[in-house]
Amino acid sequence: MAPGRQFTLRLLRKAGVLVLLCAGLAGCATRSLDAARYHFYRGMLDSASERMVEAKPSEKDLALYLMERGTVEQARGNYETSSSDFIRAADELERLETYSLSKGTASMVINDQVQSFIGTPYERSLLHTFTALNHLSRGDWDNAAVEARRIIQRLDPGKTEGYPLDAYSRYMAGFCLEMIDDPSNAALQYRLANNALPRIEINENTGRIRPLDDDEKKTRVEGTPEPNPWPEEKWENELICFILLDRGPGAQVGWGPAWTSGSAPYAEIHADGKLLGRSYNFADTHDLAFKTAEKQALGEALKTGTRVVLKEAAAQAVASATDNEAAGDLVRLILIGLLERPDVRRWETLPRWLQVARVPCPPDLKEYDVIVRTPGGLQQCYHITQPIARRRGKYFSFFRDLPLPSTLPQASGLR
Repeated sequence: MAPGRQFTLRLLRKAGVLVLLCAGLAGCATRSLDAARYHFYRGMLDSASERMVEAKPSEKDLALYLMERGTVEQARGNYETSSSDFIRAADELERLETYSLSKGTASMVINDQVQSFIGTPYERSLLHTFTALNHLSRGDWDNAAVEARRIIQRLDPGKTEGYPLDAYSRYMAGFCLEMIDDPSNAALQYRLANNALPRIEINENTGRIRPLDDDEKKTRVEGTPEPNPWPEEKWENELICFILLDRGPGAQVGWGPAWTSGSAPYAEIHADGKLLGRSYNFADTHDLAFKTAEKQALGEALKTGTRVVLKEAAAQAVASATDNEAAGDLVRLILIGLLERPDVRRWETLPRWLQVARVPCPPDLKEYDVIVRTPGGLQQCYHITQPIARRRGKYFSFFRDLPLPSTLPQASGLR
C-alpha cells in the first residue's frame, strides 16, 4: 500500500475515534439535560430533578448545568438547594472570566464548544437575580441584599461593555436594598430601572409602578413637560410579586421580529375575591438574547473566518506533505465539515417575560390568585400559597407560570 494511502487510513481511524469520543463525552450529559428541560416545561418538576441527577456534565459545562439545576430546584421550592447551585455557578463564571489560553487556542482549531460556558452578560446578572429570589423567599433579607450588590456590580457599564441590560435585575437590586432599610441606594436602583423602561414609570421613593399614557410616553422622549404627579396614597400593606412567564430562548430559537415584537402577557393579582392590580413587563429574554447575538455577530464571524482559514491551511499542508489530495480532503472534512459547529449553549430554563406587580394587599396575606392573560385573550389561573415572606407591611412573593401536568395532553418526546 502506498505511504500516502496508509497515512490517510491512519488519519481516518484517528479522526473517527476523536469524533466518537467527543460525541460520547457530550451525549449522555446532553440527553439528560435536554430531558430535564423537557420535563421542566411540562411542569413535571420531580422528573426534571431526577434527570438532572443523571446528567454528568463535563468541566466546561459545569456552570450551565448548575444554572439549569438551580432553576429546577427553585421551581420545586427547594430554595436553599437552588441558591447553593446558583452561587456555585456564579463562582465558576467568576473564575472563568480569567481567560484560559489553552482552551482559547483549542477553540481556534476545533470550535467554540470546547471552551467553558461563560454565559452572556444578561445571564450572569440574572443568576444573581434568581439567587436573590431564593433568599427573599426564605425571608433572608441580608443575603438578598448581598446579591443586590452583586447585581449592581454586574450591571456596571465597565462590566457590560455595551451589552443589553435588564431593568428587572435593576429593580430586584432596589427592592432587596429597600427591604434592609437602605432607601437612598434603593431609590438609585429604582431610578436607573425607570430610565430603562419607556412604557412604565417607577416611583423611586416607593418602588411603585404605573403605566405611562401616550402623552407621558412622549414626555419621556422629549423631556417636557413634567409627568403627572404620583397620587398621595398610603398603603398599609403591599404585595411585591416578581412574575416569570413563558419560555426563554433555546439553543435553536429562530431570531427575528416575531420574537421581539408584540404585546407581552401579564398577570392579574387577586385576593379575597378582589382584583389588587397587575404586573408590568421589565425584560424580555428573547430580546436580550437577540441584541446580545447582534453585538457578538461581528466578532464571532471574524473568529470563525480565521478558524476556517487555519483549518484550510492545515488540510493543504497535509495534502502537500503526503502528496495525496485525498488526505487533505479528509482533514478538511473533519476539521471543517464535522468539527466546525457554533456554540449555541444557553440557560434554557429561563423564562421569557420578567415582570413585577406591586399592589396593595390585605393584612395577614397567606394566599392569592394569579390570572395570566395573553394578548390573544387566553387565560390561566393559579392559586399561590408559597413563597410568601413578610417584613412589616411588605409581602414578597414570586410566581412562575409552569403548567400543571394534569392539564397537558400526552406528548411524545424525551422521557
